[in-house]
Amino acid sequence: MLNAETPRLKFALYGAHSSLGNALLCELLSRQHEAVTLVNDLNSMTVRPGLRAKTGDLFDAISVSQSVAGMDAVICLYDSPSLATASGGAAAGQPHELYQAVDALLSGLPKVGVERLVLVADLSAKRDDPSVAAALQRVAVNSLKWTLVDAEADGDDLSIEDFSVIDDLDASDRRVQLRRIAAGIVDELETPQHLHEQIHFSI
Repeated sequence: MLNAETPRLKFALYGAHSSLGNALLCELLSRQHEAVTLVNDLNSMTVRPGLRAKTGDLFDAISVSQSVAGMDAVICLYDSPSLATASGGAAAGQPHELYQAVDALLSGLPKVGVERLVLVADLSAKRDDPSVAAALQRVAVNSLKWTLVDAEADGDDLSIEDFSVIDDLDASDRRVQLRRIAAGIVDELETPQHLHEQIHFSI
């Protein structure tokens, strides 16, 4: 929960249409931050206090800069089942490569003065992919305040409401585990401890 010493921040989120994305939205809103989801269809996201939606193309630097202007940080859940693209179609099966997304983010954020990037992907599963290795190397030498998070998006079957009341759930419940990961990501955004590092969360 936000307190007097924690500033209200604005976050742009690519990949909100995933279970981890909804856990993140729930965590951000519960701490009274503002979230802007970048989606293809504005009607696909239910607007509520602190949450709004914008269109944007994750794989185009100009679109990225236009979409994230005014944000304190950008969160990208690359393995989300639905990522915003210029065509308006979901990037099902990721026809674009991670390298293209990284290139657009690293080029687009500085154009509008956004310094903080948290990139979430199942990096352990992708470690042998040459294009992923190239993307991570591109991130490693960049001066943005970046953090890599090795974690799964874990499908898209859970909504924000599924994460709103979890106090009575068993610790092994997916909702509890995903909310824990979301809390860890938001903690890192509020009080950075892993700038220019990769961290790992598992379910």
